[in-house]
Amino acid sequence: MNLDLAPDPLLAVPGPSQIPPRVMRALMRVVDHRSPHFHRLYRDVVEGLRYVFRTNGDVYPLTASGTGAVEAMVLNFVRPRDTVLVPVFGSFSRRLVNHLRRVGAEVIEVNYGWDKAPTYEDLKAKVEGMGIKKIDVFATVYNDTSPGLAFRDLPKVVDWVKSYGALVLVDNVSALGGDYFEVDSWGIDVAVSSSQKCLASPPVMSFITVATSEAYRKAESISHPSIYFDINLIRKFGEKFETPFTPSVNYLFAIREALSIIREVGLENWIRWHIERGRAIINALRRAGFETFIENDYYRSSTVLSFKYPQGVDSARFRSIVYRLGVSISDAMDDIKGKAFRIGNMGYLTRRDALSLVSAIIAAAAELMAIKDVDVNSFREILNYWEPEQFSVDEG
Repeated sequence: MNLDLAPDPLLAVPGPSQIPPRVMRALMRVVDHRSPHFHRLYRDVVEGLRYVFRTNGDVYPLTASGTGAVEAMVLNFVRPRDTVLVPVFGSFSRRLVNHLRRVGAEVIEVNYGWDKAPTYEDLKAKVEGMGIKKIDVFATVYNDTSPGLAFRDLPKVVDWVKSYGALVLVDNVSALGGDYFEVDSWGIDVAVSSSQKCLASPPVMSFITVATSEAYRKAESISHPSIYFDINLIRKFGEKFETPFTPSVNYLFAIREALSIIREVGLENWIRWHIERGRAIINALRRAGFETFIENDYYRSSTVLSFKYPQGVDSARFRSIVYRLGVSISDAMDDIKGKAFRIGNMGYLTRRDALSLVSAIIAAAAELMAIKDVDVNSFREILNYWEPEQFSVDEG
């Protein structure tokens, strides 16, 4: 089947996300990565990333996926035989455990299943109940995209694990810019994210921020086999506004443009847009009879919205109809694959896009006889949510 003439589907998956036209145009530019032009580009990108990470620490762009950034974080800041505490509440926190075990860490898993995220009180009680006296590293995912859970109590937990002297490592690949997250004020030592989620940029770039001298001291004491992900080498080149190896220069131009848009809108407004839009999508689909997979509002992610498939509906058939209607959504992963579908509420998803998304999902359910009557208030939810004025087509 030749799809060259067919329109590309709306990206409503948990990454990659829709990209603003300004950002796409910026991809057309390339410069020498050892030139003054690149030094300016590098500085601009780092300053923009400090703004969204909420840190005065160092930030380094990596030409790698988000998984590459997580691997870099683990390789550089976890020693073999370190005792590492990890709350597990989805597919990506399970993957983090795998990363840690591959470097020889002694991992203490605290499992929360597929429908709730850790809370401070519960995690503290579980760890104290185990009689654990030593925690070298606390490593966690902030926003686990399958099933769509957010670790809201992370700031409280960081304060507590620091009493053990633990270094705090956070994977925030899927929520940076789309939910509240503050590296410095929360006491995080190292965090990672990537370009193709809430920052409305093309895929292929990721970022690591090192916010404390304690983290650097530990990295200097660790020997690992990677040259490409060596944070000490990356730091050395970063001091002269370069990367050790050839980066995706044109993608950095695109990321600079996306970060510029976020500054124009204001980070608070950019995050608010994600939250308000996500709430409207949830309310619209609930009015149409869909059930959220995560019932508790406190645990539910703002950037990845998961819903149960309509009863009796073939999950692959449902998604294929939505795709035929021009919208791409995702199945859940691992133990809940085929039980829930996921919507990426990320980045440059306009009101028109949200309407197309909700309409396609409702139409697919109607085609499969999963719903018979449509509540027009579903569409009013999309009409009335708040959005930044920069993206509004209202007159006056």
